[in-house]
Amino acid sequence: MDENQSVASAGSRQELVRTLEHFPAELKRSVLDVATREQLLQPAFDGGWGVVEIIPHLRDWEEIYFNRVKSILTENRPALPSFDDTLWSIERDYRSVDPSDSFEAFANRRSQTVELLRNAGPDDWDRIGVHGYYGDITLLWLAGHIAEHDAEHLQQSRDALTV
Repeated sequence: MDENQSVASAGSRQELVRTLEHFPAELKRSVLDVATREQLLQPAFDGGWGVVEIIPHLRDWEEIYFNRVKSILTENRPALPSFDDTLWSIERDYRSVDPSDSFEAFANRRSQTVELLRNAGPDDWDRIGVHGYYGDITLLWLAGHIAEHDAEHLQQSRDALTV
């Protein structure tokens, strides 16, 4: 295990949980509440994903993250498969999914993920899962990874709305 994966202080773990907890509200406030329905459904001006693809992507990954957190907390060194999400937007037809419905599903599952993390004891943050790509990861690493994923897609969503 990498030295960057060592358990952080209780305060920083709580701060990380708060960051994850508040992300759906930040996404809603800074993207969904300011965009018109037309803007939410349009592709990004640069050919990348628009909000219409980003929100279902977050929903689908949150389901995976929830299951990974649960597995790390309840199993001994669970296998955490890696996923290739490259074609999900096409295979799962993200453009046909209502962004509001996807957001609600994402926010609901995120609250469950946060609850698992909030109830994790100090030693739980050191528990390990074996990721198919990254190898041994701790619960702390996974929570940080989720926060980074959130930040990346929040910025991507904001960028998709600028013309």
